[in-house]
Amino acid sequence: MNRQGMAHGIVFVLIIIVGFGFALGWPQYAKHKEITHAKEALEMACRLAQAQKDYAAEHDGRYAQSWTDFGLPLTCPQVTKEGVNTLECAYYDFYLQDGLIYARHNNIAKWLTVDVASGKADCSHETRSVAGAKICEKLDL
Repeated sequence: MNRQGMAHGIVFVLIIIVGFGFALGWPQYAKHKEITHAKEALEMACRLAQAQKDYAAEHDGRYAQSWTDFGLPLTCPQVTKEGVNTLECAYYDFYLQDGLIYARHNNIAKWLTVDVASGKADCSHETRSVAGAKICEKLDL
């Protein structure tokens, strides 16, 4: 084999090795990223639940109608979806319903809930959502 052919062979083998490394590592990276986003969403939902609880204590048990009423720094825009004020963030949407703060994932059939009164958090997912089940499992709620 001549030098040029050998160099091409080495480069080809290196490309194959890098490609396999990327193909095998990407799912782990994506899963880690989803778990990190879920933890951040849970923290945000807990902060929103505490803010609603404090607001209700000051306003005769009534919850705030707008997320801007708390004075918290919000990095997501508030929109109205189906008559409900929703914080529309990059990976999760946050809204209040029946005394629970919901953090619903935008792409995966999974959601987090935080009870405003007790502060208790829960993670749920649709029955066939394998990704949702894995993320909920990693949150240890």
